[in-house]
Amino acid sequence: MNDDTEHHIRERAYALWEKEGSPHGRDAEFWERARLMTEADAVPPRARPPQSAEDAEIDQAMKDTFPASDPPAFTADHGVLKR
Repeated sequence: MNDDTEHHIRERAYALWEKEGSPHGRDAEFWERARLMTEADAVPPRARPPQSAEDAEIDQAMKDTFPASDPPAFTADHGVLKR
């Protein structure tokens, strides 16, 4: 681990520690959380696999159909909306 990375982890751990109310005796926990967060930041995002023409066509056709599973809106018949 180089000095810049260690410095960044230290600052991040301190910020996390302060944000959680500066609890006593949990320095290793905050260091590990900051280290894992820093490692995750360094990993480039995975490239999305190319979409086939058929999948793109299906996605386009389905775009306006969602959310199909939403429950119906409440109405006065259900006793929710009363005026």
